[in-house]
Amino acid sequence: MERGAWKRRRRIDGGLELACRGLLLVAVWLLVASSSVEAQVRIVDIQNADLIEVTDDSSGVVRRMTGNVRLRQDTTSIRADRVIEYERQRLYLLSGNVRIVSGRDTLTARTVTYDANTKVSIAEGNVRVGNGESTLYAPSTRYDSRAEVSAFEGGGRILNEGATLIAPSGTYDSSRRFARLDGPVSLYDSTGTLHAARGTYDARVQRADFAGEVRLWRPDARMHADSVVYFRRTERARAYGQVVLQRIGESGTIERVGQAPADSSARTLLFGEELLFDGQEDRARVRGSETRDPLLLLLKADSTGRVDTTLARAPRIDVFEEATEGGDTLRVLIAAGGAQLTQRDLAARADSVHLVRRESRAGGPSADRFGFFGQTRPRVWADGSQLTADTLLASARAGAVDTVFAIGAPFAAQLDSTLGRVQQLKGQRMRALFDQDRIRQLDVWPNAEAIYHLADGEGRFESVIEITSDSLAFGFEDGEVRNVFGATGNQGTQTAGNLVTGRKRLSGFAFSPREAPTAPSVLDVDGWEAIWLRTYGPSLQDLLPLLPTTASTPRGDP
Repeated sequence: MERGAWKRRRRIDGGLELACRGLLLVAVWLLVASSSVEAQVRIVDIQNADLIEVTDDSSGVVRRMTGNVRLRQDTTSIRADRVIEYERQRLYLLSGNVRIVSGRDTLTARTVTYDANTKVSIAEGNVRVGNGESTLYAPSTRYDSRAEVSAFEGGGRILNEGATLIAPSGTYDSSRRFARLDGPVSLYDSTGTLHAARGTYDARVQRADFAGEVRLWRPDARMHADSVVYFRRTERARAYGQVVLQRIGESGTIERVGQAPADSSARTLLFGEELLFDGQEDRARVRGSETRDPLLLLLKADSTGRVDTTLARAPRIDVFEEATEGGDTLRVLIAAGGAQLTQRDLAARADSVHLVRRESRAGGPSADRFGFFGQTRPRVWADGSQLTADTLLASARAGAVDTVFAIGAPFAAQLDSTLGRVQQLKGQRMRALFDQDRIRQLDVWPNAEAIYHLADGEGRFESVIEITSDSLAFGFEDGEVRNVFGATGNQGTQTAGNLVTGRKRLSGFAFSPREAPTAPSVLDVDGWEAIWLRTYGPSLQDLLPLLPTTASTPRGDP
């Protein structure tokens, strides 16, 4: 080896040696510093005691301190009337007005076992852990001052910014302001209560995540669900599972807890598998599953005790409320995606249904306005007649339909129960007038067309009339056509019954009575919603017998 190369290697070896020595010194310094910090943290300084008794035996040094005892370990200060210190185990038994302050947390209790090695306190008797924002009350608690986490058993109560959480056991993280609770757990605040089998609460955003037989109770609303995410600040909830939202009374009459509903006979019930509820805006949106649509029930008892019932099913249902200038309440329903609806003597199918119920502030019967829309022409069945059009509008009072308007190539049809033939009417506009749920007149204009079947004195098919006119009107008695009135421009033919072959139909014929929804079919008396009503529905035990079963269905099918 050349001499120059040997010198270069010596210089490299020397550099490695210096580097290793440097690393060794750093490691020693870190070890000493760590030991120093650990020793500093572990040191418990006796700052005051009126009397100290010291014993020393095989178990080690034991100090018994009494009277205004004050200790300090790092940033943790301890006060008590009496303290027993086991020096070797670094264990402290505190009793009498115990107070431990660590960081922002303050713990008070009757007795505490304090482990100076772990800075963990086992507190018993009227335990209180608070930081100025949240306070935990419990009969016994394990408090870790390093993690700022309290674990309690035997029943605990957490107070946070107007909310009270109660549970048999759980943990509360003061640094994260987060509680994990084992049930049954309850949350109380000024808007109502929330109960469940278990749950968590994030005080930073005032969010409760509860699961297992969840019940949300408000003065004007009740919710049942498998799980609920509830935000106290906005009073919004997202519920999952078999969800039921029940609104009680008219909106605007309820303020806060302690006030009873003005009219508990008026109820809105929503059933589905996912529900969004906004308690401040009085708004709810429910969705179903691929196999089952959500269900809506509107219930209103009249002065005789009869319950007027409106039922609707659709893939999407929205319900919200608005106040009018006169102080009345408008309860709005929007059912979309293919809806079916039934109300006493009215049934309908449409792509979307809009219902506005006006509740009078002065009391009295409710007034309903319906709108039926969609690319698939909506259909309405009432008192045995079917109306089909591009758009259908209806009104009802106290659950009884009084008017139906049809716009966009309307077609009306009714099966004559005596002749077994379909009376037909069509045009560009149509209006059906009702009296106590019974149809009394059907008007159509302009370009009216009709096919009308007549019977002889013995009720046998006599003839068929085909007529066109600027306008036509069908007059009804007992729900069946008895007269046809024409205006100007009448043209028509009458064919004897024995000359009629087959069934005469107007173009655009639409008559499908078997597709009319009924209350039992919409409710599904064997479904989970009906089971829930029979099990939980307060004051609704007689709901099912009161539901109409045939009134909305046209008679027969030709």
